Amino acid sequence: MIRRLRGELVGRAAGAVEVVTGDGVGYEVNVPLGLVDRLPPEGAAVELHTVLVVRDDAFELYGFETARDRELFQRLRTPSGVGPRLALAILGALPPGRIVRAIRAKDHRTLQTVSGVGRKTAERIAIDLADKLDDLGDPGGDLPPAGGPAAAAVQALRALGYQRGQSENAVRHALEALEGRKVGAEELVRRALQHV
Repeated sequence: MIRRLRGELVGRAAGAVEVVTGDGVGYEVNVPLGLVDRLPPEGAAVELHTVLVVRDDAFELYGFETARDRELFQRLRTPSGVGPRLALAILGALPPGRIVRAIRAKDHRTLQTVSGVGRKTAERIAIDLADKLDDLGDPGGDLPPAGGPAAAAVQALRALGYQRGQSENAVRHALEALEGRKVGAEELVRRALQHV
């Protein structure tokens, strides 16, 4: 298996780059859409964490910025009906942390924002992977720091019996709907309950 590729970036296209290694071998690597723009300019050195996918008719190399992204790609491929192209599309459409949070919270709507992911596929991904992402660590997030109304709202939802991922996701949706307006924890919980 080719787990890492280091060399010179010599070409890029939508969803793929070409990397030439020190021994002169050029590899075409499929990458998430957003990664193409974050890579250095052509002629610069680049290193990608990779997965080699062997099919009956092709060998395809997929590259990622971090080992964590590579592992998330591998996990996304495990549910029935999710192949490497769809897993790559998910990683290209949503930040890894948001993917992990959506799966943990069984937030099908977020997953369905990805082209090619319908309701059944989103449900299957969430059901199959919800409890299989803990070793990827806390994806971080966009909740305000502990001690504020958002953290108190998450704790209140947890006390009502909702899972951590569901609670955090509901509070995020409530915060987005408020568009920056400040509210107390009680109001935030009321609004978050509309999203669980």
